[in-house]
Amino acid sequence: MSQTYTHNPRPIGGPISFAIKGDRLIVDSGRKVNEVRLGAVETVRMTYEPGRIGQRSFRTKVTMKDGKAFTFGSLHWRSLIEAQEMTTEYRAFAQSLCVAIARANPQARLVAGKPWWLWFSTAAVAVLSLLVTAYLIWQALRMGAMGVALIGALLAVVGIWQIEPMVRLNKPRPFTSGALPDELMPKAG
Repeated sequence: MSQTYTHNPRPIGGPISFAIKGDRLIVDSGRKVNEVRLGAVETVRMTYEPGRIGQRSFRTKVTMKDGKAFTFGSLHWRSLIEAQEMTTEYRAFAQSLCVAIARANPQARLVAGKPWWLWFSTAAVAVLSLLVTAYLIWQALRMGAMGVALIGALLAVVGIWQIEPMVRLNKPRPFTSGALPDELMPKAG
């Protein structure tokens, strides 16, 4: 398991490096080096973050008991238009970090997905949007407006394609440091 991870989280800016040293995590942003006590971690949250078309992005957010937080993601931005998926590196470091946090603080909560209120709101808006689009298609067909019905159907397909993984993968649930949620980890391939 990897004890270090470096990635560039934004298209513009420098890389951030993470290194696990016993019960501490060293976070180096290039401008500032922070040392985080892993025993002070309150929550680790792993999520699916929709990226560009065809690009799956995953994020791990670590929140401390004092409210401070840091995140790292599975994408390494090389330029404004090019991002590399850090599949193996992200998987290995996330596993190592969760194990180190569980060892340093067995009470730390390991959670997959978005918070309940946010996940439920997203799911409700998605279902409502799909119902409104279905009603639009039905009305367009009743009026003989085949072009509008086709555009509505295209919008529904694209909407389902983009929103379904966000709702399915981000459903809130706990996990353990020994069994990270595989669906929230980039796939090798």
